[in-house]
Amino acid sequence: MQLKMKYGVMATVMLTLLGGCANLAPDYQQPMAPVPAGFVNADGYINKGSDKEALHANTHDVNQWKQVFVDPQLQAAIVQSLENNRDWRIAMLNVSKARAQYQLSDAERWPSVDAKGSGTNQRIPTTSSGAADSYIARSYGANVGITSFELDFFGRVKNLNEAALSQYMATTEAQRSARLSLIANVANGWYSLAAEQERLKVAEATLESRQASFTLIERRFAVGVIGELDLREAQTLKESAAVDVARFKSQMQQARNALQLLVGAPVEVASLPAGWQEQSVPGVPSIPANLASSVLLQRPDVLQAEQQLRAANANIGAARAAFFPSITLTANAGTASAELGNLFKAGSGAWLFMPQINLPIFDGGRNQANLDVAKVERDLALANYEKAIQSGFREVADGLVQIDGDSAQLQAQARVLKSSQQALTIAEARFQKGVSGFLEVLIAKRSYYAAQLVMINLQQQQAANQIGLYKALALY
Repeated sequence: MQLKMKYGVMATVMLTLLGGCANLAPDYQQPMAPVPAGFVNADGYINKGSDKEALHANTHDVNQWKQVFVDPQLQAAIVQSLENNRDWRIAMLNVSKARAQYQLSDAERWPSVDAKGSGTNQRIPTTSSGAADSYIARSYGANVGITSFELDFFGRVKNLNEAALSQYMATTEAQRSARLSLIANVANGWYSLAAEQERLKVAEATLESRQASFTLIERRFAVGVIGELDLREAQTLKESAAVDVARFKSQMQQARNALQLLVGAPVEVASLPAGWQEQSVPGVPSIPANLASSVLLQRPDVLQAEQQLRAANANIGAARAAFFPSITLTANAGTASAELGNLFKAGSGAWLFMPQINLPIFDGGRNQANLDVAKVERDLALANYEKAIQSGFREVADGLVQIDGDSAQLQAQARVLKSSQQALTIAEARFQKGVSGFLEVLIAKRSYYAAQLVMINLQQQQAANQIGLYKALALY
């Protein structure tokens, strides 16, 4: 019996080692990126280059964003958001869930070994046994074995495991994408709040100036130097500034609320950067002139789509394996005895070796339908992967063009601002001398005020475009 038991164990080991001899999944090949080799800026195509490694030298450094956003207060806000933001917390929990699901799938590749002990006491009546008297039957057993372990000859379990692994990796990329978006959104919120503060500051200064002008006009009107039209125009100018002050206060509070939602904690107004408009995102490095579109392959959304494509490819192998026989194995070895005291004595050894084969004959087309679904899902995953690359290409290309345009717009607007300020000075001097009416001053004041607000808008736009480009390039 001991010899037979050894043969049974050896057969079990051999069959286990033979598992996974075939893989019916298609060979995975990374698709070609459906985009040009380089990007377009205001001057045309940027030459194809090899700066992918240089740009992404620190891609896996989770604190690389600190090299981009160097303001200590902004860094503190980003750190708070990574600790408190609920969307980020959900992304981390999804990764933990995907990791556990992969571990469950990976466990299916290995036999589950269990140790069991049992004892049975049963009274057998005379009506059932035919004996003269009823009696009590006892049996005891102890064994170690495996139950219904699938021998993966055709790679079904292996491919399901590969699919689970790819889904887990896709979830980690989704987490990285969520982190990247959170950091960018906090930075955008930070500069948006700073811009609202600057608008309010300009509006309050304008209101103060217009209030002084209105007071002067009132005095002149009272002595009959000017008419009521000039008085009402000055009053209109003053009240429109008061309207803007109230509006910008409301917008500043809304911007603060939006930032505090991202950060998950109160944000002090006094902590916002002073002189932010002088250099919108001071830590943003320069873009290499020979930037190649291959940098898109490092974007987390592209890597996520590729992992989902790998998972769909593996699912085809699992669906194909369903057409072939499946073999499961149940085996154990141990002892059995009618007396508990004899359970581990010589002659009590027992073993079981029970392989089972399931051969699909007719399933109403279920297996073929599952395979067709797996192939369509692979094609969908491929289309999503290509779409992710194309969307990324557009985001980067748009960002490059916007940054080129931002510099020119800011320079032109700076000239407009200077010119409108000079025009206001001249108009006020002419009015004081009585050379012209208040209408010239009114027009000049409106132009200068509008030029100030446009300048702030352009400065905020520049910051947002710089943040957007480096989010698109996934550099932090």
